[in-house]
Amino acid sequence: MSPLGNKRSLFRRVFGTIFGVVLLVVVVLTLVGAVYLQNKIAEISRGELFDEAKIIASMLNETDDDVSLLDRLVLDEVRVTLVDVDGTVMFDNEEPAAQMENHNGRPEVIEAREEGTGYSERSSSTLGEILLYQAVLLDNGTVVRLAQEQDGVLAILVSFAVPLLVLAAILLVVSFFVARRAAHGIIAPLLEVDLDHPKRNAEKMYSEMTPMLDRIESQRQELKQQMRVLADNDRMRREFTANITHELKTPLTTISGYAELIASGMVANEEDLQDFGHRIHKEAGRLTALVNDILTLSNLDEAERSDSDTSAAVLGSTEPVDFPRMLESIRQRLEQLARGNDVSFVMDVKPAVVTGVPRLLDELAYNLASNAIRYNQPGGTVTLACGTDEEDRPYLQVIDTGIGIAPEEQPKVFERFYRVDKSRSKARGGTGLGLAIVKHAAVFHGASIDLASDLGLGTCITVTFPKQEVQLP
Repeated sequence: MSPLGNKRSLFRRVFGTIFGVVLLVVVVLTLVGAVYLQNKIAEISRGELFDEAKIIASMLNETDDDVSLLDRLVLDEVRVTLVDVDGTVMFDNEEPAAQMENHNGRPEVIEAREEGTGYSERSSSTLGEILLYQAVLLDNGTVVRLAQEQDGVLAILVSFAVPLLVLAAILLVVSFFVARRAAHGIIAPLLEVDLDHPKRNAEKMYSEMTPMLDRIESQRQELKQQMRVLADNDRMRREFTANITHELKTPLTTISGYAELIASGMVANEEDLQDFGHRIHKEAGRLTALVNDILTLSNLDEAERSDSDTSAAVLGSTEPVDFPRMLESIRQRLEQLARGNDVSFVMDVKPAVVTGVPRLLDELAYNLASNAIRYNQPGGTVTLACGTDEEDRPYLQVIDTGIGIAPEEQPKVFERFYRVDKSRSKARGGTGLGLAIVKHAAVFHGASIDLASDLGLGTCITVTFPKQEVQLP
């Protein structure tokens, strides 16, 4: 469909405005021109009529028979009237004088008797014609008056109707194409906007369009970011589903296999029975730990999307947590695991307190310490540290002398089920969710995580919390 045919088209509105303005200008100029022309013609006619009246008055002043002289005069399109002192019409070259009314009340006659000459204008017909009257007082007290018809504005327009119509038609055609071209020129920058790259042709755009283009670009970037987030979320969901299926299937398969051997009576002696029972217990513990970690992450996800009251109901209420005491408790609980991996603890604790969910803070520190033990070297150490930095912000720090993390792996270690050492991850134990819990627990408490690691030398993870209002006595 042509833009001109679209009633909601901006092109139509711009075109209509320009064409309407041009049309209005043509009409106004035509009327103004007609008025100007009428005034100029009237001015010339008044001058000529005055000159003729003065000439005739001079001739009448020189003769004794005014009527006879006027009767002999031949004047084209000029009416001559001779008015006596008492207002009686003595002569008129168009109508019988005896049938004409008294003229002493006519403005031009009154003015002539008072000032010697008089002038007036009166409408003549519906075409807008006017009559010009010029009167001159003669020496004998009579007044000679000349009248001439003068075309008015409407009459001039009617007389010039054909050329005016032709000129108007030409102007309208020219205006149509000029308005169309101008409208296209005005609309062109709008049509050239590339919504995929709003700033690409910014130098060709109107300055008034800049806020709109900035808004479009901002929304486009936001949309792209949201699309990336959705894509990442979908990828993480698929990976999570695959990983959780695998992680749940492995211990369940093991438990099911050993239980089937026991149930079928294929266990030969008490020693094998105890061994199978131990393995079932171990896998069940692994399965329980995995389910607990999944529930913890689920609760954290829900808390991050909820208000404080809902978060408290899901995760528990907050209270001041003494970091040195918490780290000592974690050391004691992991002492056996550390001895089994030939790893020793180093405690570097200073006073520090954080108001938070005790269970989450404990899991955060426990998972960091547990990972530091599992991925350490034989004879290595794990340093548990806490305190406040120079800005009085509490921090929690776990340092190990383990295998380290490659630079390209470091941004991924806090993802769910991501393991650095995949070939030995099962042997080292763990669910693959520990650092993901650390990340979400830190976010929940408004803390930041800093990771520094070198391959073969070890890893240092520091969790820094916001400055606290509550301090230990």
